[in-house]
Amino acid sequence: TMPSADAMAQASPAIIDRFQAIKKVDLSRMSNLAGDIESLKDMPLTSCNLYNCKKLTGVMPPNIFVLLLEGKANLSGCGTITMPSADAMAQASPAIIDRFQAIKKVDLSRMSNLA
Repeated sequence: TMPSADAMAQASPAIIDRFQAIKKVDLSRMSNLAGDIESLKDMPLTSCNLYNCKKLTGVMPPNIFVLLLEGKANLSGCGTITMPSADAMAQASPAIIDRFQAIKKVDLSRMSNLA
């Protein structure tokens, strides 16, 4: 099970520093991995492969949503994943908003689990 966002907020500074230093995540085919995708919200990821993590669900944080739109995240085969709200996107960091606004083409044809 992935730690919840609340559990991560209570982690020691050393753990948080290590977690925030991760740039690439590949947990593909870990079909028993359960949890909420929101736990990845504070990670400065450059790529994210969660293919076939069937028990991973939740609302995508803006950073993961932008990676998905950029073609740098694979969430197909996950549980039900919901796009972030307009409010969540508006509250994203300026860097995430700039990347979001720079996107010209999107292919979500493999995302049958996107709600």
